[in-house]
Amino acid sequence: MPAPFTHTHPDRDIRPEPPAAGGTGTPSWAGRLPARPPIDVRQLRHPAEPPRFAFAAAASILLIGLGLLLVARLAGLFWLAGSGAVLLLALGSFWCLVQVYRARLLGGAARVTPGTFPALSAAAAEVKRKLGYARPVEIFVAHAGDPVLLTSFLGTHVLVMNGDLVADLIKPGNRAQLDFILAACFGKLKARTLAWAPARIAVDALQVLRVPNFLVAPWERATAYTGDQVAATCCGSLDQSVIALNRLLVGQDLAGSVGMTGLMYQAVTVRIRWLPRLQQLYSRDPLLTDRYLNLLSFAGQWAPDEARAFRASLKRGTQLDIAEILARSARRRQRGTRRWVLPVSVAASAAVVGVAAFGLFAPVSQPLVRDLQRAWSTRPAAAMTPQPGHSGPGSPGPASSAPGSSAPGSSPPGSSPPGSPAPNFPQTPSDAVASLEAHVPSAFAGSCAASVPPAVTTGLIAAVACVPTGSGAPAHVEYYEYANGTDMNAAFSHYAGRIPGSGRCDQGGQGGTYQFAHGSAEGSWACYYDSTGTSQMIWTNSALNILAAANARARTPQQLNDWFFSPAPAGPR
Repeated sequence: MPAPFTHTHPDRDIRPEPPAAGGTGTPSWAGRLPARPPIDVRQLRHPAEPPRFAFAAAASILLIGLGLLLVARLAGLFWLAGSGAVLLLALGSFWCLVQVYRARLLGGAARVTPGTFPALSAAAAEVKRKLGYARPVEIFVAHAGDPVLLTSFLGTHVLVMNGDLVADLIKPGNRAQLDFILAACFGKLKARTLAWAPARIAVDALQVLRVPNFLVAPWERATAYTGDQVAATCCGSLDQSVIALNRLLVGQDLAGSVGMTGLMYQAVTVRIRWLPRLQQLYSRDPLLTDRYLNLLSFAGQWAPDEARAFRASLKRGTQLDIAEILARSARRRQRGTRRWVLPVSVAASAAVVGVAAFGLFAPVSQPLVRDLQRAWSTRPAAAMTPQPGHSGPGSPGPASSAPGSSAPGSSPPGSSPPGSPAPNFPQTPSDAVASLEAHVPSAFAGSCAASVPPAVTTGLIAAVACVPTGSGAPAHVEYYEYANGTDMNAAFSHYAGRIPGSGRCDQGGQGGTYQFAHGSAEGSWACYYDSTGTSQMIWTNSALNILAAANARARTPQQLNDWFFSPAPAGPR
């Protein structure tokens, strides 16, 4: 159990303690404290810290887990590995930035060692011993900047202190305030080490994304409150703890002359108004005024005499203002930290991820997954959005420069010219779609989904859109099954009926007929750029009455032609 505070004086005109006899600069109360083992930080944790960490951990596991599942299911293991590589690269980049920051400090600030700042180095070592914190923390003293700045990432901890602040803190009589400021930083780091390591890794990974940081920031602020409570216990005096906070708020020159009645009234005002609370949404550090209220609430539990003396020195109106806030905090502290919240929250989030994994990979979800895969693979930009008079990227478009082809801007068969009512297409029977999918190469048949394309001609029975795989494959392929060969050939002729057979795919287009050696497929083919600049490779299967269209913006028509005539499965064959 923490040792109680040693009160100095109830008068709010707080002054630093005089040095102890002998002029060593050690507070007089420190000599009366018996040697004791390191402070048990677990008992001093802010009551909101465990549940806030549970919320941050559950949200991190849920968002990261669902994100990885969606990438794995919709984009494949290659994209999953790529996402993991990007995340590791981001973590490595942040770590490198911290190292660059350390290197800059080495050239622009004084590093605290027994040889540079013996008093500050000894105080830091003593505070770390009191807290039982053995991990390395590099301390620097800089001429300008924030009074105290703590940077922590992937095991690298850097504490930068303002030179003017340090110069005043190491004076005789100010050791208690120095202990408070150091212990507040080390206590925050100690509180982080008490969190469950696997969940903490997930939380750190989520922070790399920046956008969902509002899910993690409440826990970071709670660790700062824990640090203050640990620091107050280490300091041993409520008054000296308040002066230390004053130094961070107004500077060392005015720290001892701040009117606490007005300051506490200001703290209450900030606490009850919604705009300052909203401002903290992404902040990892609590408002300084909130730290005063938390410190007073903590003293009310561990050193009630100190807290009563502090409140008694305030004006009555301010006493009444803070009474309700402190009463709520007291009730929260009496309830305890509720450590069971973390395992329950993590288990619940892991269960949700498990259910989502089952749903995404279960056979019953395949139709929905195929629709999502098609949306993932196409992701049409504004310039690729189907418009009246132009073909969309998911359907064969008229050649833009092929001699005798449809005029630029002509509408595909079945699409409506501008101003005309949209046609009412009947619902495609599921058995017709299944029959058409049976002709798709098995290598990527699982990626197909039923489609009602922007171009529908007479006699269309079914249409599916698929995402092929393998080297040189297009972005996607669509297959259209017709009732007879006449309807299929009419659709083919609309797009490429008069493309010359002696041309080149990348220059005006090229067409012809084909018959594979095994004799299972024959028909007509054509390759060209359509009116939107998308590469197209279309072909027919005379035996099956199926028109197929492969398209991609990232490849040339000739590359799509090479893919079709390569051993790679293109189908339907």
